[in-house]
Parts: sequence; structure tokens; C-alpha cells
Amino acid sequence: MKICLLTSNPNPYDDRIYYKLARSLKKIADISIINPRVSSKVSDGIAIIGNDSSSPVSDSSWIIEQLKTIQPDIVQVTEPLLLSPAVKYKSRHSVKIIYDPAEDWRAMYREFSRKPAPIPHLLGFGIRQYENWFLPKMDYFIASDDWLYDYYSAKGPCTLIYNYPNKDIFSIDLKSVPQHLHSCVHHGQLRKERGLFLMIEAMKLVVEKYPDSSLELLGHFSYPSEEELSHKLLEKYGLSENVNISAPIPHIDIPRRIAQSAVGLLPFYNIDKFCNNIVIKMFEYSACKLPIVSFDLPPSRKYIESVNCGICVEPDSHRALAEGIIKMFENKENFSLYSLNGYNSFVEKYYWEAQEKQLFDIYSNLNK
Repeated sequence: MKICLLTSNPNPYDDRIYYKLARSLKKIADISIINPRVSSKVSDGIAIIGNDSSSPVSDSSWIIEQLKTIQPDIVQVTEPLLLSPAVKYKSRHSVKIIYDPAEDWRAMYREFSRKPAPIPHLLGFGIRQYENWFLPKMDYFIASDDWLYDYYSAKGPCTLIYNYPNKDIFSIDLKSVPQHLHSCVHHGQLRKERGLFLMIEAMKLVVEKYPDSSLELLGHFSYPSEEELSHKLLEKYGLSENVNISAPIPHIDIPRRIAQSAVGLLPFYNIDKFCNNIVIKMFEYSACKLPIVSFDLPPSRKYIESVNCGICVEPDSHRALAEGIIKMFENKENFSLYSLNGYNSFVEKYYWEAQEKQLFDIYSNLNK
């Protein structure tokens, strides 16, 4: 069986596409990742096919040419704008298509755009209409959270495969990692909607009570202007020694970096994107035995309350976030309880490999 994953993610080693899907699927098939935004390479038996040509050809035409060369049995599409070449290829070849969007793309376009109103709403509407045009051609859907499952299961056969951490990557010797007592961490994209400025404002209050406290911001900035403003705020508040902004690191190095902090933060805005979609960070914090302080949004509340691995605070409030961090620092009994509960949930249930049989069944049944 030959499987192709289609993506335009500029990171060739995306945690879901490469470290989860591709590494699992290579156990049952020849796996290729077609990505016009990267260079070609073979890694761990997985062929990453990038656009190494300088000729002016559209991404869609280039993708179709790669599919003709590989002749896959199954194509898995991870973004709505890549549906067109997959469907066009299917119109002339015997192939099955799986759609695995992993995001509420309408909300992404509507709520993350920096364009003036009403353009973001038009973009959100447009991407949904574009997606809807191709959905009848899909053979199967994979959803990575409850909201996506509810939405796409109404469109066709669908399986829920959560974006849990890889056990082989996150099972590290935590006792060997030095941990700063009054420290917090947030890793991933750095932008205002993900609480960038709220975390800085919160740390101003936390440092007033715990001068030795620190925050590790691990990731890349979405916008240079927000990176510049972040550094200005740190200087203004005298937090340059308390807040460390680190460049992105390889996925396999993330567990050790997370584990160096004491508390994991989920300060995401109270917007549709984060009210609908689960963020992988909370599972990764649990895997590293960190208690969680999160804004009170439905996906994070569902997990945190069911596992009892942290606290939820008033959304969009830097003061509530600061109070939650301080409460976590001060209540040692709850800190230990939340840490252990979260870690045990990872070891026993919330890890990627536990879902592999479900994943394999999808492809095996489609390829019959």
C-alpha cells in the first residue's frame, strides 16, 4: 500500500504530520509526504518530497505531477487549499482521499487575520465554501478533536484520532531534568491570540510576589511587529531577566525543555478557534508532569477537570492568569496532585501510540 500525505507546512518535521501520522503509517505502508514548501529528503524511511525546482509551476500542478509519479493508493489531505489537486488527481486515477484538517479553518481565517473588517469574516466564509465544494469527493475523514468529529462526521465516515503526544518521544527520565521551582512555560506559536501579551502582563504581577519567578516562551513569532512589542514590554516592566524567549527547537527536544519548568500555561483567547479545537500543549505538559493553568475554555476544561491536572481561570484576564500561577506555586499539595494525575493520564491513556490500531484500520479498510 502506498500513502501520500499532502501538506504545505513550512516545517518538514511537523509534530502531527511527520512524527505521528507518517512514522505510524510507515509500519503498514510506503509513506511519502508531498510538500511544495520544503526541500526533498528521506528521513527515518519517510520520503519528504519537496519542490526543488526553480521553474515557475503552480503548487497544484506540481503536486499532481508528484502524485502521478508515486501512484498512491490513498492520499491524505491536511489543508483545505490542497483539496483541489487531490480531487483533480482522483478524477483520472483510482485513489481514495482522506481529509484530515486538524483545525477549524474557517475560525482560523476569520480570527487570526490582521486585515481590516469585514475581510477576515469574508475569508472565513470563503474558505468554508471552498472546502464544502470538495467534501463530497472525500472517501473518509479524520478528526483530531470532538468539535471536528461532530462537524465532519455529518459529511461522511469519520474517525476521531486525538493529537496526543508520542510516547516514544515524551517518555524521558524526568528525574534527570533540573526544574526551577517558580517557573512557567508556553511553547508553540507566539502571537496575541495565543496569549502572548497576556502572559507578559501576568508575569509582571507574579514577579512582584516571587521575584525569582520565570517564564519560558518557546516558539516563533507570527509577526515581527509583535516580537518587537514583546521585547519593549519586557524592558518596560523590567522583566528581561524573568522572561526568556527561545527560538523553536526540534520536536524531539521539546519534552526536556518543557520539563525544566514547573507549570504549563494555556492562555488562549476566548475565540471560536480555541473554544472548538483542542490544543496539544496540555497533553504535552501532562506528559512532562507539569500541572496546568489554563483559561476556562471548553476543550481544556473538559480535559483538566476529567483528569484533575490543573486549574481553569477567567479567560482573557492577565490578572486571573497571574493569580492562577501564584496559586499553583503556593499550594504544594495540589501542585503534586495535579502533576501526578496528568502524568498518569499520559502513561495510561493519552498517548499517540494507543490510537494506532484505529488509524491502521482506516487505511486497511479503504484499501480493500
